[in-house]
Amino acid sequence: MGHSVKICCMVSSLSAGGAERVMSLLANEWAARGHEVTVVTLAPAASDVYPLDRRVDRVALDVELESRSPAQAFVHNVRKIRALKRTMVSIAPDVVISFVDRLNVLTLLASAGLRVPVIVSERTHPAIWKVGRVWSLLRRLVYRFADALVIQSEAMRTWAAAFVPPRRTHVIPNPVGDQFSNVGQGAPTARRPIVLGVGRLSPEKGFDLLIRAFRLVAERHPEWSLIIVGQGLQDAELKDLAGKLLPPRAVLFPGTVKDPERYYRVAGLFVLPSRFEGFPNALLEAMACGCAVIATDSPGGTSEIVRHGVDGLLIPPEDVEALAGAMDRLMTDAGERSFLSARAVEVSSRFGVDRIATLWEDVITEVRR
Repeated sequence: MGHSVKICCMVSSLSAGGAERVMSLLANEWAARGHEVTVVTLAPAASDVYPLDRRVDRVALDVELESRSPAQAFVHNVRKIRALKRTMVSIAPDVVISFVDRLNVLTLLASAGLRVPVIVSERTHPAIWKVGRVWSLLRRLVYRFADALVIQSEAMRTWAAAFVPPRRTHVIPNPVGDQFSNVGQGAPTARRPIVLGVGRLSPEKGFDLLIRAFRLVAERHPEWSLIIVGQGLQDAELKDLAGKLLPPRAVLFPGTVKDPERYYRVAGLFVLPSRFEGFPNALLEAMACGCAVIATDSPGGTSEIVRHGVDGLLIPPEDVEALAGAMDRLMTDAGERSFLSARAVEVSSRFGVDRIATLWEDVITEVRR
């Protein structure tokens, strides 16, 4: 885009999460390029984790309320739609970009009659991720009114074809932030015998599989420990499982951290054990920091990031023995870990913020026509 564009970015919150991180990265990059950017969240600003450039306007609607019945949920969602519409009228953007299924639906409903192009984006594998029958129906009904649908990987195109015409579907991967690049970091930090997992502690991320696989190799590699960074619904369940299967000192759960790069830079091995994915930020970040990685070749964009045997290893999803075998292989062979690490950092150029923000700008230009 050769001139300044007024961009309104909609996301539920800026708390810890993949969609939130990507939205903050893109908003900051566009502001740096001279665009007028406003980030709007349903949640209050007090929940923010990811920082925004001082040139980005911040609007926190604070309309996220717990619903205890379908009727209450309906009332709360009507309130959200009205708040979103008022905000769009006030901002008068050239384009609206919305992230994540339910907010996408609300944004499209709120934009009715406003004559502003709306781009919606799915941030996980929508064919597998369950949003509930009502939201699934609403998505099917209203996505047809989106000016563009952005998905994260080629693997999602078949799903997208049921919602919008192929010409309005665009594949744009996630960017990896500059703070994870090894460029300018000086001498690399010595790697420690740590197997690292990072992500939301929920079933689709497969951390239960990682704990079970680590148990199978722990006796052969007593010097190695397991660290799982993140929080989520399975927090207590995973800690209980680890307590039953592993010695106390063999595993650590630090919770959510604002600077995961300090773990990426010292871990000897990063593992993404997901059952399914969108386009995993943690995998991009770990590779950018020079981690040797193992990832499941699960539905989603993982295989579009990891080049098997070149910059990481891919294994079948939900296969604990295959995961344990790959871990044993790399925990044993420091040479192979070093080889994979040296190529892994190439994700910083393959998926750099500058390149990904430009792909988004191309879509913005197209929908504004």
